[in-house]
Amino acid sequence: MHTPTSGEQDLAPIDHIRATEAGTGRWRALTDWWRDNRATLFLRDNWLLGLFALAALAVLGVLLWAIWVLVTKLVVAVSAGLGAAGDWVTGGPITHSISDPMRAYLDAHTAGLPATGRDLWITWLVAVGVLYLGALAGSTYARVGWAAIGALTAAAVYAGAPAGTGPAAAGLTAAVWLALSLPAYAATSRVSLGDALDSLTDRRARRTVTDTTY
Repeated sequence: MHTPTSGEQDLAPIDHIRATEAGTGRWRALTDWWRDNRATLFLRDNWLLGLFALAALAVLGVLLWAIWVLVTKLVVAVSAGLGAAGDWVTGGPITHSISDPMRAYLDAHTAGLPATGRDLWITWLVAVGVLYLGALAGSTYARVGWAAIGALTAAAVYAGAPAGTGPAAAGLTAAVWLALSLPAYAATSRVSLGDALDSLTDRRARRTVTDTTY
């Protein structure tokens, strides 16, 4: 066990005093900073305003959280509704009342052909989609083709429907086709094929005139 000498005993109080003075100095510096700093002065003079600001932030946080919950619920509900509507459109009774007779007609009239009824069905879907998009874009050719393929579809549905249901299936097809035709025939094209051809012709004419002037 180490026994401190007289010199070490004399230095111990001095070290204690220095440590105490250092601690006192740091505390004094901290209190001076709290007393003289502009930010702390503002906080001490406007502490009530700070409380109101904290309360406002808390209310704002709760409000934002409530809005977030509401928006999330709405998004989930809209997604569920759109999903149900999409399922009804793609697999509902109206769609099957048109597609099932159409597929039955194609399956019954493709015997001996290299292409199966499924191949013709996919081709029909692609043609309908392309013509409809073209009609929406304002293409006259696509609009004529959309009307023609609609008439052919109604005839195929009439022929492929079960006995006694042909008129109802064909009428339903015509009603759906007319409803889809509203935006297709109401859409206007900013640039038609004729305008594009006229612009190209004018550009070639101007280029020819420019070349002959040199």
